[in-house]
Amino acid sequence: MAEHDDTTTTEEPTESTEVTTPEHVPGPETPQESREPAPEAPEEGGQAEDLDVDALRAELKAARSEAAKYRVKTRELNDSLGKAKTPEEFEAVQARALELETSLHRERLARKYNLPEALAARITGDDDDARDADAKALAEAFHARSGGIGKGGLDPSTKTTPTDPRELARSVPRGRRQ
Repeated sequence: MAEHDDTTTTEEPTESTEVTTPEHVPGPETPQESREPAPEAPEEGGQAEDLDVDALRAELKAARSEAAKYRVKTRELNDSLGKAKTPEEFEAVQARALELETSLHRERLARKYNLPEALAARITGDDDDARDADAKALAEAFHARSGGIGKGGLDPSTKTTPTDPRELARSVPRGRRQ
């Protein structure tokens, strides 16, 4: 015989003697879901075994197809979860997108105001309007013409050389031959 512990617990009887089962556990009163109705008791014992085996096979097939559906759904959810970004990754991608958008806007402003690439990088501003105003100011400073010497690099204040051959010949000194 088995030995007893010296400590015994006494349980007080409850008022209700009904046994409750969780809702997800099928009890003997609740029929299990199946696609085929439960076979009726046949007259012969051999057919009862065949029907029970067929019913069990159909039930097994239904359970396997349901399990397959759940496996597919689980794989799809795991794949989508794997593709999800963490908040830090999302913020990094968002910051990179903002940086690229700002750079693109600078390049467009540089083309609009005919600025070289070196000045395009110097366009600053927190928003589009501020960058537009800065690009306009850079363009005015870059394209402003000074009032001094002309385009050719010559000083216009000096006397010009004649282009007529006779005038040119007269301007040549003839001091040696007289």
